[in-house]
Amino acid sequence: MRSQKWLVPIVAALLAGPGLAAAAEESQLVADARANLTRLFEALRSGSPEAVRPWLAPEFQVMRSDGVGYERESYLAKSIPRIAAAPRFEGLVATRNLDLVVVRVWLLVDETIDGRRARSGSPQLFVFRVGRVGWQVVAAANFAPLENPPNPTR
Repeated sequence: MRSQKWLVPIVAALLAGPGLAAAAEESQLVADARANLTRLFEALRSGSPEAVRPWLAPEFQVMRSDGVGYERESYLAKSIPRIAAAPRFEGLVATRNLDLVVVRVWLLVDETIDGRRARSGSPQLFVFRVGRVGWQVVAAANFAPLENPPNPTR
């Protein structure tokens, strides 16, 4: 008789019911969120408004820890952060409803925002819309404290 080892995982999945399927779907969502955050930060690292523009929904807004906020065009014109190296994403949690994906994450990154150094390892929140143009950021909240005042030597 041939080995039926492939049957065990299938039977286990069927017995586990919808919980296992939901866990697999959530795991895929986290992987997709991480991949899209990675690509978003590659665009940000370029410093090019034209590389960042496709990632931002027309209604995009960002709010920073110091209370400063930007809409899409003002962000592209004057507030793309300077990022020294690819960031790390820790504790990433993603949830989805229809075309919206909400991601909370601890961002480990060496970045300067509006001429002020941001503390690495701070929480971030991103709201993405997933549609025919791919993943676009609708809203972002950056809780990283910024040094005060700006350091002109950096």
